[in-house]
Amino acid sequence: MFKKILRPKFLILILVLVALVSYTITLFVLPGSITLLAGEDYKISFKSPLFLQIHSDSKILRVSDSKDTSISAFEKPYSLLATEEGKAELRLSMLGFIPLKTVEVRSIESQRVLASGAPIGIKLKTNGVIIINISGVILDDGTKVDPAETAGLLTGDVLIKAGNKDLKSISDLTGVIKSSDGKPLDIVYKREDTEYKTTITPVKSSEDGEYRVGVWVRDSSAGIGTLTFINPVNNVYGALGHGINDIDTGSLLRVGSGTLMESNIKGIKKGVKGAPGELEGDFFNGSDVVGDIKLNSEFGIFGKINKETKKNKLGRLYNIGSHSAVKLGKATILTCINGNQVEEYEIEIQRIAKSDLNSPKNMVVRITDQRLLSSTGGIVQGMSGSPIIQDGRLIGAVTHVFINEPTRGYGVFIESMLEKSKSVDKKN
Repeated sequence: MFKKILRPKFLILILVLVALVSYTITLFVLPGSITLLAGEDYKISFKSPLFLQIHSDSKILRVSDSKDTSISAFEKPYSLLATEEGKAELRLSMLGFIPLKTVEVRSIESQRVLASGAPIGIKLKTNGVIIINISGVILDDGTKVDPAETAGLLTGDVLIKAGNKDLKSISDLTGVIKSSDGKPLDIVYKREDTEYKTTITPVKSSEDGEYRVGVWVRDSSAGIGTLTFINPVNNVYGALGHGINDIDTGSLLRVGSGTLMESNIKGIKKGVKGAPGELEGDFFNGSDVVGDIKLNSEFGIFGKINKETKKNKLGRLYNIGSHSAVKLGKATILTCINGNQVEEYEIEIQRIAKSDLNSPKNMVVRITDQRLLSSTGGIVQGMSGSPIIQDGRLIGAVTHVFINEPTRGYGVFIESMLEKSKSVDKKN
């Protein structure tokens, strides 16, 4: 009698524990979001001691039992097929009716783009004038005043207008200040993504008798990097894989205009622990202009390649791979460390962060190719944007180097760069 009372309770407890284990496995092993390429199959599977089911009511998503037989007794495989671009949901349930998890599914275009790896020169003109430092102005009587500080301006602010004049260069700002004759000037500026207004009063400096407002400013930037991809359909390109930040303020430079130019690698400063290396390249005013720069974002710089540019010299066609298909293990990068000759080098993908597509640090990669290690020591400045290839597909780009471990660094998913590049086509 005593055993008959305990047995049902014991069985219920076992079922509850099994359900909790199933839920935990499903919650942490299966991703919260999946990206599919329209028209291509994607396999998804999970292990569980209880029968779990996946289903979807979406018209663009087909879910079926996978024919893959290389599975364990507790593993349930499924095949997903997105018939067109769009968004859908997958619902996972236990025993067919107990809900466990909802997975967001995004279907994107299956594209072929030119993966490059070519070195490029970057000349960037900012949208406005960036304050890189604020200092006082010494008057004739020896006193020090701070017009910019009094006006509430800070390092990193971008001056957009002064005295109702649009500021496209430093000379625009100095001209307005010089002609002010010490009268207050209305200032429009941006801090982060918000626009503000203030008033600043120039004062005459004892050093040269010129009117000053006590700011050091910058309006341009230049350097070299690596071209990641070109969309052969609309000529839109992506490069670097990360944004160009002001060296003094650390803020993302706002593009007013810019040009992409041919470049050649002339030398290498090898990377060592604590000191990142660098590719030494050159580009001059006489260098061929490859394209323009329309956007500087957290995922790189974007613009359009000139129609006259021979795109087949800058890369070759690859199918793209979604972040959901990226896996740990062997891969390669395309990069240039001598002249303009792009070569393929072996790497290893050591870690993948598939949960945050808003970051340019989605993968940790390690250089394993001895040719590249002996020449550069690993990842060096100028290699940012080098395409990452896995299983014959373009899956991402190199973005950053680990300062204390130059053989390793970060990579960004290519789908994030491609998504950002769409805004360039919309602008045009």
